[in-house]
Amino acid sequence: MKNVLTIFACLAALALTNCESKKEKEEKEAAIAAAKADSTTAANTAAFEERRARIKRERDELSERRRLAAEEKAKASATYKDVKGKTVYYKSEVMPVFRGSQEELEQYIQDNVNYPTSAQADQVEGTVLVDFVVGADGVVRDVEVAETTSDAVKEKLSEEAVRVVSAMPTWTAGTQGGKPVDVRVSLPITFQLEM
Repeated sequence: MKNVLTIFACLAALALTNCESKKEKEEKEAAIAAAKADSTTAANTAAFEERRARIKRERDELSERRRLAAEEKAKASATYKDVKGKTVYYKSEVMPVFRGSQEELEQYIQDNVNYPTSAQADQVEGTVLVDFVVGADGVVRDVEVAETTSDAVKEKLSEEAVRVVSAMPTWTAGTQGGKPVDVRVSLPITFQLEM
């Protein structure tokens, strides 16, 4: 009987050891899975931040190129005649302003841009630089795409950028010599997918 109890005790101890080993193994596997998930999340976050930085850099470069080009045009001639024969300034003493602040302009764009589903599906991101005239009456007209950060952006996002700018409410007109004038404006519209 003593031998049977000893064998039973040994088997119980062995079974308990195996149970603990299984539990430890499951805990290790769970810890490894959690570490992999954290690593994947960190990699995705890093890739997302890198993409954001690239898009911002491209937008800034595009805007700077356009600003320099406008300055060169203004040096050659401060104005030009549009198709209707109206005088349009490249740069006025007081530039046009959207409802009084840059923040309101950014909010308008954020609230009114509809990211095209085909661009979302293809993961197209980038900037569309839109040129337009703010008339002496503050009305936006002659909206056109000046430049984009890529051909895919031009193909998939230009139409939406033009739509949003064309639908803008009246701006505060630019002035020259204290009088409202027509002024050419460039506006970058950036499309970025969320993570």
